Amino acid sequence: MDRQPASQPVTGGFWAIRHQLIYLSGILAMGFMALGLVLAARPVQIEPLLGGLDKFYRLHKWFGITGVALAIIHWLLEISPRWMIGWGWLSRPVRNRPPGPAPAPDLLDKLHGAAVGVGEPALYLLILLIALALWKRVPYHWFFRAHRLMAPLFLVLVFHAVVLMDRDYWTAPIGMVMAILLVLGTLAAVTALFRRIGKSRRAVGKIKRLTLYPGNAMLDVAVDVGTAWPEHQAGQFAFLKAGNREGAHPFTISSAWKDDGHLVFSIKGLGDYTRRLPELLHVGQAVSIEGPYGRFDFRGPADRQIWIAGGVGITPFMARLQYLARTQEPQEGKVHLFYSTAAHDEAFVAQVQNLAASSHVNLHLLVTPKDGLLTLERIVEIVPDWIDADIWFCGPAGFGDALYTAMTEAGLPGDNFHQELFEMR
Repeated sequence: MDRQPASQPVTGGFWAIRHQLIYLSGILAMGFMALGLVLAARPVQIEPLLGGLDKFYRLHKWFGITGVALAIIHWLLEISPRWMIGWGWLSRPVRNRPPGPAPAPDLLDKLHGAAVGVGEPALYLLILLIALALWKRVPYHWFFRAHRLMAPLFLVLVFHAVVLMDRDYWTAPIGMVMAILLVLGTLAAVTALFRRIGKSRRAVGKIKRLTLYPGNAMLDVAVDVGTAWPEHQAGQFAFLKAGNREGAHPFTISSAWKDDGHLVFSIKGLGDYTRRLPELLHVGQAVSIEGPYGRFDFRGPADRQIWIAGGVGITPFMARLQYLARTQEPQEGKVHLFYSTAAHDEAFVAQVQNLAASSHVNLHLLVTPKDGLLTLERIVEIVPDWIDADIWFCGPAGFGDALYTAMTEAGLPGDNFHQELFEMR
């Protein structure tokens, strides 16, 4: 944005439209970035509205991408006419300066040059940080540290926007909305800067037991948190942090809450960090746990449920199986669990089978190299009246998308398909 307090372009057409588009693109860019920061602060009060923290982070990602795209458009609208003037394609606009002496510059006028100067470097850094966030080959700890720069960078952009935005906009409805978003975004940025995000939901525990299942590269991490944990519902997840090099990673809690201060995380070695966890963790090690989060809570209107787990997506269902086994709620014929896994570990599968048997849940195991992929046709063969059930899915996104498409095309209401998003980055 380039506020001109002492003069305004009088030329109509292109220049008038450009002038408004610069402001509009800047306002929208800052608005989307502010909303992204607010979601990154994990406001659990609005978690029910968006369907869980995993949905927060999907929105956070797309708000960030949209904000950067609009910031690039904003910059191009500002800079490209200067290029066109240099090429002789456009003439400079005529500006009408009010008669009489120019008013004395106020504080915003004095900061004008500084606000203009920080805009372009901030945009370059913003593009770099978004690229690092989206490039999955960047190690998580690099991504985590680089992403922390988003908070101070947003504050720099707030300075840029507040100083350069036309003062008349602030009293208009769009300016008032902008002001609210900037305040909320600033509060979220300050919370992130002082590392206060999720602080009230953190607990410190010690690793009590580590169990590795080599057949499917799953690691059970049992943690004692004592009385610090506020209780969780089966299917929820928490952020687990061991050491300062890596940031906190989200993992589903695979144990039901029993009021004993005991949590279990079943973690599959998929990435660079999780593959090294058996070497990095040890019994007695202190860990930080933040949570619980998530709305994958098995609450639905239908009397019957179909659970579908892909690989490590079995973890929320294990917690629910433990809960049902402990409470002995009658489940005969009400729940079918389809567990599809590419890697088979006898001990781990036996654990799932025992839990299913003790909770009276019908388990259907598919080892994909031998049995092939789970499809709707296979589900229909086993559960003919599947369309009257609530579907709960946790697994790879492509697997879930394929099942969702097939089921909704076959008549299942979209709201009856509940999916835990596998990735938050």
